Amino acid sequence: MAETFLGKGNGIAQYAELLLVYAALFVIIRYANDHVELNFRRTYWILFFGWGTATFLANYGLCRAGWMSFLPWANNFLHTFVWIGLCLGFLYAGAYRRPWWEKFLLFAIFSFLVKAAEHIVLGTWELPYFFFIPGNLAYILGWSLADGLYPVISELGLRVIAKFARGVVVP
Repeated sequence: MAETFLGKGNGIAQYAELLLVYAALFVIIRYANDHVELNFRRTYWILFFGWGTATFLANYGLCRAGWMSFLPWANNFLHTFVWIGLCLGFLYAGAYRRPWWEKFLLFAIFSFLVKAAEHIVLGTWELPYFFFIPGNLAYILGWSLADGLYPVISELGLRVIAKFARGVVVP
């Protein structure tokens, strides 16, 4: 039970280390933008709940399909709700006006750093291939590049949501 919840050999100390990594990266994210603008707060929470929930479920589904390694439940929760929901949502709130290539690079680089940290600290993200490309580095890099699409997918989703909800900022 503990192995599927925390991961093999992991305890509270490893998760505290991971939260310190998230916090350090959040400090860097905040350096460029220190708050979520008032007019963007509803949009921020929509992104938080949307990305957090969808990615939590997708990670498990992709694992069952053999396209992702299993993320222990605690790791999956922290990764999707704290990192993707809160931190990347905050990054998007500060970067949504930037050029597409810059947003892509920001999200891919930050995602790579987090996946590498989770791999080192928790032993997750350990699959030895990314689809048909061999190697664990290819796996971590491949999913990080996929995360670079966060801004594009967010914008498309916000366009749809804005038709049904007031106060949604669509870039």
